Amino acid sequence: MTTVPAISIYNTLTRGKQQLRPIRAGEIGMYVCGPTVYDDCHIGHLMGPALFDAVARWLRARGYRVRFVNNITDIDDKIIARSLATGEPWQAITARYTAQYLGYLRRLHVTTVTDHPRCSDYIAQMITYIADLIASGRAYQAGDGVYYDVQRQSGYGKLSGRRIDDMLAGVRVERSESLRHPADFALWKLAKPQEPSWPSPWGDGRPGWHIECSVMSHETLGASFDIHGGGDDLKFPHHENEIAQGEAHGGDYAHCWMHNGLIQYEGVKVGKSDPRMRDPAFARQFKADYLLDTYGASTVRFLLLQGHYRRPNDFAPSALTAARTALGKLHRLLGELLDQQASPGTDTVEGLLLSAHGEELPEAMREPLSKFIAEMDDDFNTGGAIAALFKLAEVCRKLLIQATPDSQRAALKGRALIRDLGRLIGLFQPGDGRDTASDASAGSAALAEAMALVIEQRQEARSDRRFADADRIRDALNAAKIVVKDAKDGASWTLGGPPEAAIEAVTGLLGDVHRQAVAQGRQESARRIAAALHQLGAEGAASPAVPSP
Repeated sequence: MTTVPAISIYNTLTRGKQQLRPIRAGEIGMYVCGPTVYDDCHIGHLMGPALFDAVARWLRARGYRVRFVNNITDIDDKIIARSLATGEPWQAITARYTAQYLGYLRRLHVTTVTDHPRCSDYIAQMITYIADLIASGRAYQAGDGVYYDVQRQSGYGKLSGRRIDDMLAGVRVERSESLRHPADFALWKLAKPQEPSWPSPWGDGRPGWHIECSVMSHETLGASFDIHGGGDDLKFPHHENEIAQGEAHGGDYAHCWMHNGLIQYEGVKVGKSDPRMRDPAFARQFKADYLLDTYGASTVRFLLLQGHYRRPNDFAPSALTAARTALGKLHRLLGELLDQQASPGTDTVEGLLLSAHGEELPEAMREPLSKFIAEMDDDFNTGGAIAALFKLAEVCRKLLIQATPDSQRAALKGRALIRDLGRLIGLFQPGDGRDTASDASAGSAALAEAMALVIEQRQEARSDRRFADADRIRDALNAAKIVVKDAKDGASWTLGGPPEAAIEAVTGLLGDVHRQAVAQGRQESARRIAAALHQLGAEGAASPAVPSP
């Protein structure tokens, strides 16, 4: 195997960056906490999988084999409460919302998850794991179940920075008078009437929340694995308790902890207890179906990736609209390339660099290419990588404006490079253009002004008996499926193809006409054409870079 490059990752546990050093050469095991499936998905359920899908894609692009585990919590107090309240079997509730969740992941192009273990499939392994903890003196039986003894855990609180005497184990844990310490947390809960239960040495019951992930990660990835990811709100108590259980059971557990930022609305954190969430209209804005149906899956993914995974994501309408507009500029630049397959051999960084992109790339494109790779190697900074894509787009638009055969070929190469780089982190999938097609009006005013100038230049050429020039304009418009109809009161035009292709064609056409105007000394025409080209070029304006945390 080719030597893999150095990738640095911020480890929440050590509070600093460290070089990725896989436990097994060339392989990465990654576990990311999944949803509790008792209600409709909101964007918080999808942020982690989408962000860590980009991480997994990049690791694969860098030559690693990745096993990406994203669990389904299908046993939980909330699921039981929903079942008791509605009379619907808990299995039917969890099956429905699991299917919904997986469907949303498909829409978001989250394709790298290799395992979706369900808690209910690992009950026997959880019972064995708990028995091991009891046998080693790290857990004990109390009146209502089995609990972990946090005072026996050296360094408990090291992930969250909390002191053991100041903490409680979280709202999901019911306190018992028989606990040795208030922070001790449930490993096995004895069943109450009408609750689902499984037989165990301690009585019929069900597993606690924290033990579920420790056991599923152990069964899928082993006692020690490379990366554990999840939302920033899971540091305590969930991930803190996972570490305690995993280390007590044997092994190092996760070598690196990665935590993604949480949801904001107009710069203010949004959580379940937020009083604004009591307003159904406000709460609806964060529902997965609303976001994906209103803005498109590719826009939602782009919004998540345009910053750094450790920073919060703002889901105010203005932020989503800005993300769709920025993404639409790239989609229109890519045009027909968006729906085409990637260039051969460009699914890895090494392959991409060895392809025609790396061998024949114009000098102006080499710096943003290197920048993209460097940003992703530095703690998976997708925001910096996307800024590099916009820099490439700027280079491509300048080449399109030049409108020479060489510049057109170079622009095509650059556009393909943008597509292929974006796909390394899950952007620019075939069909994504539908999500931003309604936003094509962003370029309609500039296109309309440019077309008015093109028609004027065509008419001027005919009046000056420069018929060859007029014919060239006509042929270029026909090739772009722009239909011009002449009438006594003037010419009109209609689009017979996608607007992005028209913008590209008119940009190239005006570049050619501009050079002719300069050569022929038609200074006023040259000035007006240059202004129109500037407006069309503004469609590729760079996206603001988002700094790393």
